[in-house]
Amino acid sequence: MTLFVIWKIANKQQDARAMEAFTCAVKHPPKNRAFSWELEVQTYFHKAVWADTNESSHLGQRFRIADDGEGIAAAYTHARLADQPEFTPPAGEQTRLLVMLGIAIRHRRQGGKFADEVLLDALYDILDSEPDSAKINVLAKVHMHNIPSQKMLKRAGFQQNTAGTPAKPLGWWSLTLER
Repeated sequence: MTLFVIWKIANKQQDARAMEAFTCAVKHPPKNRAFSWELEVQTYFHKAVWADTNESSHLGQRFRIADDGEGIAAAYTHARLADQPEFTPPAGEQTRLLVMLGIAIRHRRQGGKFADEVLLDALYDILDSEPDSAKINVLAKVHMHNIPSQKMLKRAGFQQNTAGTPAKPLGWWSLTLER
């Protein structure tokens, strides 16, 4: 079953209040499991996304949200990758970082169907944001314990480049989009 949502570029004047109510972190995770990555994503969307999008406008950062009639169902941001020498793309190609992606709690436990739709929208938006590039390298960072996000990326064809470690828990994932 496909969820009907309306996608749009987020607008601070129109969407700030709804963004403050966006809940993508479990309030009480199961015992002995800290979902710190969920809280980081939710905090980003509640407190930092507007400033980050403005500050990264020179990198073409885009911020999109999906509304399902009950509020924001999903949100994501992406931008050109800034100064990462280990990810220098070949000439004529661009590299974009999927900065953050969050799914509202009410749309979890569907076998990843809605998450896949959100990621697909993000990938199409990434293609739209780089119209002059024949190939776009998409990078994402995912916490080593965030298995649902890792599975979502695998289903979309991403490859894990660098695994997370206890010292550096965010692993790098990549996918090359071609026109």
